[in-house]
Amino acid sequence: MDRQYEHIFTGDSDHHGFLSHHSDQRFDSLDQEGVEGRNRKDTRIPGHQGIRMVAMEPLLIGVDVGGTNIRMGVVTPDGHIPKKIEYPMDMSRGGLAMMEGLVSRLQDFIQQETGRDRSEIRIGIGIAGSIDMKRGLLVTSPNLPDLHGFPLQAYLQERISYPIIIENDANAFTLGEGWKGAAKGSRHYCGITLGTGVGGGIVVEGEILHGSEGMGGEVGHMVLNPKGPLCGCGGRGCLEVYASGSGIRRRALEANKKGKGKKILKKGRGDIKKVTSEEVFEAAKEGDRTALKIFNEMGRYLGLGLVNLIHLFNPEKIVIGGKVSKAWDYFIGSTTEVVHQRTMKGQREKVQIVQTECGDDAGILGAAYVALKLE
Repeated sequence: MDRQYEHIFTGDSDHHGFLSHHSDQRFDSLDQEGVEGRNRKDTRIPGHQGIRMVAMEPLLIGVDVGGTNIRMGVVTPDGHIPKKIEYPMDMSRGGLAMMEGLVSRLQDFIQQETGRDRSEIRIGIGIAGSIDMKRGLLVTSPNLPDLHGFPLQAYLQERISYPIIIENDANAFTLGEGWKGAAKGSRHYCGITLGTGVGGGIVVEGEILHGSEGMGGEVGHMVLNPKGPLCGCGGRGCLEVYASGSGIRRRALEANKKGKGKKILKKGRGDIKKVTSEEVFEAAKEGDRTALKIFNEMGRYLGLGLVNLIHLFNPEKIVIGGKVSKAWDYFIGSTTEVVHQRTMKGQREKVQIVQTECGDDAGILGAAYVALKLE
């Protein structure tokens, strides 16, 4: 650990009108003051009236620090990714060592992929956890428990000579979908990431909601059942314990203790400890009743969470991504059923629940978009 940082630590429902697999063409133009509309600079990117920027186009690097993998890509100012890489996240030596590895990889990537030094390189990094945007602190992170309270912005900036900005990974996903994906052109929408945990981003009047301390939008920790299973945050019954990959795995383990889910166990090669949400998904595709029931239940809890978001923020769209969203066909029916039943009339007819269009690239795009907005 760098000594200078040691003192910092403190330790099928389409007929309801709100379900779509693709973005509606009504929201297809960026010049309607969507997530780009607040960026006030001198000129605009050709073909996109909503983005303003300096005359010299910057080279953008978007980095998505996930729970198991790290992705980074070169992103053009109009949102294309000509080059990207992905590698496993190594936490064997702790969070700071992982960050050192990230810096080394990033430096190499910049040199190799840009081919030369660029004065206009900007880097955006999306990372799981609560970010104090004003001070550049990683307040808490489920994947980096030894870096709570860490001055991440300063640490990275001292080692990389280009402008850097950090952002919550779910916010980056949400911004990526607003820039180039399923929420393109929308001014009021939410992004939900279903992975190892559950993340969320909320866009109101074209601006991502950070809250007073930069910790707003913790969708995964809205409480659905005060007496429910223990969550990693220390609370009980959060959306995350029901709708995440870890929550799906927990339900599979519970079913196994009752002698159910034989195909799930088979997918884990007979070892229940090797079962993840992916094995449950594979079993569901083969018609395993237990796996299908798990996804149906997961979808209903997700629906309850979405009802809360709809009532609070009245979004045009809710975009769902993350690795668990690949099981879309197995949970979305129960999700939309709950939303239709429990959402107030007048809101349920308007909101669209849509699947990610950017896929795994959303985080890279969103991180790059945040960098694009740097003054």
